[in-house]
Amino acid sequence: MKLMHTRLPDFYDKLKAAVRRGRPEAEVAITGMENVKTAKLASLRVGRIENSIYQLTKEDPGIEKVEISIHPHHPETAHTVLIKGIQKDGSCKKAIMETVYVSTPGVDCRLAGVDEVIDNRAQLPLDDPR
Repeated sequence: MKLMHTRLPDFYDKLKAAVRRGRPEAEVAITGMENVKTAKLASLRVGRIENSIYQLTKEDPGIEKVEISIHPHHPETAHTVLIKGIQKDGSCKKAIMETVYVSTPGVDCRLAGVDEVIDNRAQLPLDDPR
């Protein structure tokens, strides 16, 4: 499993490294996952995102800043990663959108060792026994 998933802190490091590889002097801003403390991401998707960032920064010598924002596409699973190369004047000539799958620990992780759980959550349509 370790090779199939990338930890959230490693994901941030990889994105920053991809920018530095293509444009060492560029500033990097990553937003959108500030409230997520722990997660794992599909490594193949992380590699695609790294490659997109590298291609963007390598192709345009005018890029001064790379803005990477992560938006829920289908909350709790698929997120859209928006990569923008910002020019010196603040304009953006090109943006790339990618998808990344985020796995966060379920509530079961917090229930280890609990003797009794009273589940008052609303039933989801998929839980219907019919």
